[in-house]
Amino acid sequence: MSGDRVRVGVVGTGWWATQVHLAALLANPNVTVTALADTDPQRLERAAVHFGINERFVDPDAMFASGLLDGVVIATPHATHYALVKAALEHDLHVLCEKPFVLEASQGHELLGIARERRRHMLVGFTYQYTRHARLARQMIHSGKIGELLFVSGLFASMVEAYYRGNVSEYESVFNFPVVAPDRQTYSDPRLSGGGQAQTQVSHAMNMVFWVTGRRATEVHGWMLNRGLPVDLADAIAYRFDNGALGTMASTGSLRPGQPQQQEFRYYGTRGFLLQELIQGKLTVCMNDGTTESVPDLTAAETYPGEAVTAGWVDVIRGCGENLSDAETAVRTVEFIEAAYRSAARGSPVRIAPPSA
Repeated sequence: MSGDRVRVGVVGTGWWATQVHLAALLANPNVTVTALADTDPQRLERAAVHFGINERFVDPDAMFASGLLDGVVIATPHATHYALVKAALEHDLHVLCEKPFVLEASQGHELLGIARERRRHMLVGFTYQYTRHARLARQMIHSGKIGELLFVSGLFASMVEAYYRGNVSEYESVFNFPVVAPDRQTYSDPRLSGGGQAQTQVSHAMNMVFWVTGRRATEVHGWMLNRGLPVDLADAIAYRFDNGALGTMASTGSLRPGQPQQQEFRYYGTRGFLLQELIQGKLTVCMNDGTTESVPDLTAAETYPGEAVTAGWVDVIRGCGENLSDAETAVRTVEFIEAAYRSAARGSPVRIAPPSA
C-alpha cells in the first residue's frame, strides 16, 4: 500500500498511548487515526476529546471488525496483550504492540505463526533500536569487528519504584501526564503486569542485547528482590547464549527523581569490546590492539526517539521501511523473562527449549 495513508486505531487510551503514540500518529502525514478503543468509557472519552477523534469503541473487537482500520496500536496492560494481538491479527490487521510483547513464550510463538500465515506486519514497542548507535553496534557485532562474542554485561537502573507501589502521582512532575496518568494497578498488580522490574525494564534491556547480537538465550539463572512489593524491584540474572557465550543482566527500579539513570551494555569479543550507553547517548569501541574509537554522541533528541516506533511501523506497512523492533526478537525476550521468573521462584537455572522443540 505504498503511497496510501494508513488507517490506524489505538486500543488503550492510558498514559503511554496519550503521551507518545497518539501524538506521533497524528503528526505523521502518512497516517489517519480513525478510531480509539478502551474498556473504560471515561478514559476513552477524555482521550477522544483531547485528540479530536470521533470513532470510539468500548469493545476492542468491535473496532477490529469495523472496517475502519488497516492496523492497530495496542497500548494496554501487559496481561491483555496476547488476546488483543491475536484478535487483531485474525481480523487481518497489522499490529504494533507495546512491550513486553506477551507474558508467555508459547503465546508469542503462536502470534508469530498467525502473523506469518496472514502476512501481517507486527512490531513491538522497543524504541532504542531506532537510534544510529544501536544500528551501528549491531552492524559491528554482525560484521565480526570485535571478533567472536564471549560475554555481555548489562546494567539498567531506573526510576519506577513508585509505579510498583501504585503511587503514580510521585512522577507527575517528571512526566507531566498531558492527558492521563497510569492507572494505579497497571504496574503494581502482578495479575496485570506479570511482574515488576523484569517485565517493565529488563524487557527493554534484553531485547536490545538480543537485537544487537542476533542471538538468543538457552539457559537462565535469576535472583529477584521485592522489598515488600507485590512485584520484583531488583533483579540479577546470569545466562548463556546459544553460541556458548555468557551474559549478566542487573537491574533495579529504586532510583528517585533527579538521580542519574543508567542503561548500558558491554559486548566483549575475541578482538575487542563495545560499550553502549543508551541514556547518555554514547558508543565506544575498544580493540585489543589498544585502539579506541569514540562514535559521535547522540543529540538529546536522538537519544530516545519516542515517535520512531510508530513511524517505523507505518513505513513497514507502506512497504518503504525496515522492521527494527521485530516480534521475533521480542519473543526471544519473552523467553528470557519467563525463564528468569521461573528460575528465581525455584532457585535453580532454567533451560529454554529451542523454538522448534
